Amino acid sequence: MNYDLKTKKLRKSEVEIEVSLPADFLVSARKKALEKMRANLEIDGFRKGNVPEAMVLEKIGDKVLLEEAADIILNEHFPKIVTQEKLDVIGRPNIQITKLALDNPFEFKVVVAVLPEFELLDYKSVAKAQSASLKVEEPEATEKEVEEVLLQIRKNKAHFDWHKANPEDKGHDHPNLDLEKEENLPTIDDDFAKQAGNFKNVEELKEKVKQNIMEEKKFRNIEKKRALIMDELLRQTPIELPEILIESEINKSIAQMKDDVARAGGKFEDYLKHVKKSEEDLRKDLRDSSEKKAKIQLIFNKIAEAEKLEPNKEILENEVKKIIELYPDASPESARIYVSTLLLNQEVLKLLES
Repeated sequence: MNYDLKTKKLRKSEVEIEVSLPADFLVSARKKALEKMRANLEIDGFRKGNVPEAMVLEKIGDKVLLEEAADIILNEHFPKIVTQEKLDVIGRPNIQITKLALDNPFEFKVVVAVLPEFELLDYKSVAKAQSASLKVEEPEATEKEVEEVLLQIRKNKAHFDWHKANPEDKGHDHPNLDLEKEENLPTIDDDFAKQAGNFKNVEELKEKVKQNIMEEKKFRNIEKKRALIMDELLRQTPIELPEILIESEINKSIAQMKDDVARAGGKFEDYLKHVKKSEEDLRKDLRDSSEKKAKIQLIFNKIAEAEKLEPNKEILENEVKKIIELYPDASPESARIYVSTLLLNQEVLKLLES
């Protein structure tokens, strides 16, 4: 059936729907509600499911019966209304019943958040322009940088050796171990190289350090390019976000923080004391970045759809399997959505960088 209703667009990508259904809808739903309640009602002298209507009404009251009937109507017809109006609803709808009386139209008002509508700009041209504006030199590793990394490796080795020699010392503050003094650090020789990573000699260790530095610089260059492209896409794509999408991103970040703290063996409450903030303070701090994340995800989703991009199925299955093994209580469906989103985002970024 076609529903007679009024829709109005609100701020923050919300839609208000006013619905009026014929009186016979409530009459029919009331009968269903009565049968449902009768089936579960137990009264002495009557078999379960055979209590007379008058006694059911006396027991539960007409108001409760009509409210149950209203739920039946909403559960049956609201999804059909969403389909009729072609709404991409996200989150829980806010439903207000405005008229509930027998022999009267059943009327209600719904406010729902929907996926924002926006125009996808020429993303390839934007990406090309931003990539061209970034002056990137071929990464190289200086002798000083290599020496700084080697120094840190020596300090780490000295710290490790201290704990090995002093197993009773469980802390990390060692007044008797000054890692700024050269004499407290191991000498860089071939034996040190072998212990540091099974390298043949010092030269091989230094070469590996050099390669790692260059790889890190290449990665930072890629990250700079991606940041420029994403910032420009955001700047040129006005999107009015529903609050639920921003809150969802904030919740993800908070959950990740809690997981990181727990994995490090700490408590989130202690972390909050350390940073001198409440969880509400963190949520406020995360708001701007969460809004950007939500917007760029919407843009990436639309680009992936336009380009018909799909995640690599083999990688997808392997990554989902790893997550389920690591988190046995995780929902396979949620894990699949999470991994699929990450892989699709990578495909979009590759497209924009090419």
